[in-house]
Amino acid sequence: MTVNITDSVTWINESIAHSDFNEHVSVYLIEAETGYIVVDSGSVHHRRSISEQLQDATDDKGVDAIILSHSDYPHSGNISEFRDRWGDVELIASSGSPEIQGLQNATKCTIGGSMDVLGREFSFIDPPLADRSHTTWIYDHASRVLFTADGFGNYHQPEEEDYTSADFDNVTPFEEIYQYHRDNLVWLRYVDPGKLRDALDATLNQFEVSSVAPIHGNPIRGSDLDTYLDRLIRAADKITNEYVVA
Repeated sequence: MTVNITDSVTWINESIAHSDFNEHVSVYLIEAETGYIVVDSGSVHHRRSISEQLQDATDDKGVDAIILSHSDYPHSGNISEFRDRWGDVELIASSGSPEIQGLQNATKCTIGGSMDVLGREFSFIDPPLADRSHTTWIYDHASRVLFTADGFGNYHQPEEEDYTSADFDNVTPFEEIYQYHRDNLVWLRYVDPGKLRDALDATLNQFEVSSVAPIHGNPIRGSDLDTYLDRLIRAADKITNEYVVA
């Protein structure tokens, strides 16, 4: 399904079954002045669906550039498919050695820096919540959307698949935030939740964020961000209290 996050940013969501919940494995399509950019490429399990939705959403023009949060397969699994389908698609990656990770002909972005992609400015952030060292969060200055992986995620019920935070009864539920981060960012058991909140606030205060667009969760509207953050830190506190670190 496709959901408009802003006038120029479209959420293309796919999900996998995960225990009692489902988990998003999404991509985001950005309409720039000179073409179309997609943030991440999705999982190979959703290759046909994502490709067809991108084809439809771009009026058969296809994708001109991919900005990769990191190179894990749920994020990079369809790069070759996109290039086969749409030709010379530009690839921007944060890896120190993209070719070693199979990301051929990639343009390296600098984490902590900015870059123009198809006439649109993006900043690349060193994320306080990530599962790989080469991960970057991506901030689109035009839409003010912050694309995050793998933090700011949550599990969801099947009927919640197309929700943004504003569609829940009271923003993204705590339990869905907690279980996702407990399962996917296991290092949180070693983290001081207060210091994590300070790090997240320091990152977010650098940018005016209209929405947070997670790869593995429901998008979070800017007006709901404080509530989500409070629940995320409460989840981190619960995770640390569940484990005894020797």
